[in-house]
Amino acid sequence: MRSRVPTAPALAVTALLTLLLAACSNQGTSGSNPANSVAGSRISVAMVTHGQSFDPFWSLVQKGAKQAASDFNVELTYQSPSTTNPQAEASMITQAAAKRPDAMVVTIPDPAVLAGPIRHATSSGTPVVVVNVGDGVYQGVGALTYVGQADYQAGVEAARKMATAGVHHALCVIHEAQNVALTDRCAGFTTQLTRSGGTVHTLQVNGAQLDQADTAIQQALKGSPGINGVLATGIIGFEAAGGALRSLNELGTVKFGTFDVSTADLTAVQNGQALFVIDQQPFLEGYAAVQAAAFDVRYGQHPYRPIFTGPSFVTKANVAQVQNLYKDTGIPLFKGGYPQ
Repeated sequence: MRSRVPTAPALAVTALLTLLLAACSNQGTSGSNPANSVAGSRISVAMVTHGQSFDPFWSLVQKGAKQAASDFNVELTYQSPSTTNPQAEASMITQAAAKRPDAMVVTIPDPAVLAGPIRHATSSGTPVVVVNVGDGVYQGVGALTYVGQADYQAGVEAARKMATAGVHHALCVIHEAQNVALTDRCAGFTTQLTRSGGTVHTLQVNGAQLDQADTAIQQALKGSPGINGVLATGIIGFEAAGGALRSLNELGTVKFGTFDVSTADLTAVQNGQALFVIDQQPFLEGYAAVQAAAFDVRYGQHPYRPIFTGPSFVTKANVAQVQNLYKDTGIPLFKGGYPQ
């Protein structure tokens, strides 16, 4: 058995999400003309992300983007590779930019591969908004702004929560290669927990192979019996880590935290099996990114600084409220297999 405030987004961000989610079941999708549709010519926005098709997080991002397209008279196209593949995303960005959309929304999980194609688009005069990942590099590629989570800071805040709960030695699980957001989360987590006198071991697993990832996490925990805290960097990592902890009869004993909301991880928080979930509000990410792109094209205005939609912590104190919030999206959250 084992022993052992974010960079604040504006308060209006959470309030806005609540309003958007409350309205989303009553609005149309991209291509409809609701009563509050913006008059004038339609704006074309090409959205290219790294979002994996099997990861339910991206369904909420897309729904937010489509809602904004409906609300702001935007013709939206959305593309992503079937699995995280920066080279494939780079090709999609180049192809989308060649069609000369009025604006683009992109993610930057791998700056070394993606910075060039994005910089080419911005230098040719296409306004670009970076969403979800890329808060440290969006200015360098000439983008207007960034919408999403401050991932390094989110990792710092996760470490503070863990340290307060008595964690001294932790495992940080990265489930997706070539995604700087996940490495930033573990980096911030490691820096802060080390400052608190603790240690962190970072483990890379393949989230597309859940059983293998589960086994790798079990082996890491068995090899370091002093570990008393586990941080997963996303829903898929939570699935693997939750399965490993259950197999070792340590689910609910080892302090457990994760990023991104799912039915399983909210249930784990409610049942005391997980300490927290960090929510970056994916619906709002998609919505605000498309809105920012449309407003720059139509009005020549864009946010002066990044729009930070997270980290927003879900704990036992507010988990019931968050569960009610996500029921209004109309998209079932990822149910998952762990814990049961």
